[in-house]
Amino acid sequence: MSVTDRSLLHVALFGLLLSLLSACGPIYKTVYTFVPPASGEGRRCLNQCLGMREMCRSSAEYRAAQSRALCEQSAMMSYSACLGSARNDKERSRCSHYSSGCYESAYTQHCESDYRLCYSNCGGVVDNRQVCVMGCGK
Repeated sequence: MSVTDRSLLHVALFGLLLSLLSACGPIYKTVYTFVPPASGEGRRCLNQCLGMREMCRSSAEYRAAQSRALCEQSAMMSYSACLGSARNDKERSRCSHYSSGCYESAYTQHCESDYRLCYSNCGGVVDNRQVCVMGCGK
């Protein structure tokens, strides 16, 4: 099964899963509201929290980019090796499943949770509430 076929299969399975989940009931998402601290010191502290969050996000983006680059390099090497060992057009056409289908998104959820903790530690208030995003009814 080629990378493209697997990707399509994953998308179809994900769509099926979402439709099954929505049939079971509503799906909620957490929404956060931030109330800054009243003091100047607390607001300066929040600037450090923002800097920390940006560094965390940048680091996660860098790791994801490195992972994508390694995946693409590996796919290209496998594709080249496949082409090199293919004896005819039919075998060469089978090499297409080595074409790059690399995707790695940056995992930044921990950056956000650390930011909310830092925000609270600086004297700010972080409120959260659940909001229905799918299968909500009327």
